[in-house]
Amino acid sequence: MDNSAQTPRGDEGNTGMVDDFTITEKHTYSHHTKAEVAFGLMWLSIGALISVLLEVVYLGTWIGGVAVPYTIPVAFFFTMVLTKTALLWTKKTALALIPLWVWLGGFFLLTMAEGLSGDQLVGSNIRSILLIFAGVAGGSWPVMSKK
Repeated sequence: MDNSAQTPRGDEGNTGMVDDFTITEKHTYSHHTKAEVAFGLMWLSIGALISVLLEVVYLGTWIGGVAVPYTIPVAFFFTMVLTKTALLWTKKTALALIPLWVWLGGFFLLTMAEGLSGDQLVGSNIRSILLIFAGVAGGSWPVMSKK
């Protein structure tokens, strides 16, 4: 019996397979079709919209009489993750920044939504400014650091 390939064994060993197969290099699949890239970026963009909505809604959180704007670092790290993930789908910077542009568009739509509902979602305070700066900095960091 040839032991050079990974073949099932009946009564030898407890794994049932020959153990001469080892992984010697890291391989990331990078040959995506245009449809796969489009759907991947679409899901990342949906995640960006949900993210910005939750970050704006919970920006005014108070715990024990103290303002705790924890969504500012969340925005930084989550937009960073979105852009890093987009860079796995495409190496084109403009395409990889689509989730960040969607996040920014969602932020500005929520800023302008006061006219529609009468409720001010994005407050006119330093926390809102820090949120937008954190989101942009986090989303652009992977692109800027790779150059």
